[in-house]
Amino acid sequence: MINLKKYFPLLIAVLLIASLLVFYTGYDKESKTILPEKIVGVVSFENPAHSLAELNKIAALAAIGLISLAFVIGPLSRIWPNTFSKFIEWRLPFGLMGLGFALAHSAYSTIVIFNLNLDTMIFSNPKWLALITAIISLVIFSVMGITSLKQVIKKMGYKNWKRLQRTGYIALALVIIHFVLIETKPGIGFDVRPYGYAFLIIAIIAIVLKVVNLGLKYFKKK
Repeated sequence: MINLKKYFPLLIAVLLIASLLVFYTGYDKESKTILPEKIVGVVSFENPAHSLAELNKIAALAAIGLISLAFVIGPLSRIWPNTFSKFIEWRLPFGLMGLGFALAHSAYSTIVIFNLNLDTMIFSNPKWLALITAIISLVIFSVMGITSLKQVIKKMGYKNWKRLQRTGYIALALVIIHFVLIETKPGIGFDVRPYGYAFLIIAIIAIVLKVVNLGLKYFKKK
């Protein structure tokens, strides 16, 4: 018999991508409505360059959403163990899928947007800080992904592995900074399609829950 529970993280990831196609890609800023033709245009690759650019944005938001979900489960399972501890095993697939989307987003941005040009990426880039935060967070998430293998955890020791995993919250905070810097336009300010806010909010919630969890631990010790 197929263990459907095992595939729930994948199902959630698929639904997340579908929701982004509808509510993010399909959103029209002028009419402030969802336009099906915008979705069809991207999916059908009427304009390949535009479709790839939109899919790159979807990859970035999917990465934030899935990684944030992985981080949310931990604190929730400690604050409300009876309700959320059964979802602990989902952290790894959420985290790895999120890392995959982050790597795809980074590869596209480096090759297509910056044309593999270091000067364009950093030295003449007015948003160089956004790039630096993205690089640091990607390195941390990649190391976390590599060290999530059982053999590596065994070699490192659980305590050392756990310390390393906690740096993920620093990486997530850097992702939030990256998001805000990228979506802040001169003369306009922070400007993102409404559905994009949901992904920013869940990342912030993940960090807030971790802080709450640490606070509860501290007061319990006292």
